[in-house]
Amino acid sequence: MEKKNEFLIPVSGLALGSHAYHFEINDDFFDGMDYSEIRQGKVTVGLDVDRQETMLAMHFDVKGTVRVACDRCADEFDQPIESQQDFFIKLGTENAEESDDVAVVDADLNAYDVSSLVYEYIILAIPMHRVHPEGQCNPEVMALLSKEDETEAEESTPDIDPRWAALKDIDLNDK
Repeated sequence: MEKKNEFLIPVSGLALGSHAYHFEINDDFFDGMDYSEIRQGKVTVGLDVDRQETMLAMHFDVKGTVRVACDRCADEFDQPIESQQDFFIKLGTENAEESDDVAVVDADLNAYDVSSLVYEYIILAIPMHRVHPEGQCNPEVMALLSKEDETEAEESTPDIDPRWAALKDIDLNDK
């Protein structure tokens, strides 16, 4: 993935206080990501950076839609997404990752690339169960699936051995 200047947030030269950034994510962004499961989408990302003496506190606000395959019928549809995430950059003497939402970078670093964070937060905003809204799945696929369900139900009804069939008529409460 190549670094794009729009995703580089200044670190060493950034004045103390709050700074706002805005990113418009489209198909080109997803094409630039290696091994991306998403190829199409329109997402807006608002980024508020609070520059403090020893760290940068980042708040990401992600909203938009991405094209995903439906888990039920396999047709693609636009999945709405919305998410808010926080990330912290501590200024230290060497680069390290303390946790999923905290990174330590050299205090003399010119800029920090947030494109991978933007991508990660978009992916995390996609629901685990991806299905069309009710009634919008491909009708041909749904018809095939209901036929399979009927066939399975018929096959799962076992034939009762006639030698044992008489036992089902016995009333156990009779004494």
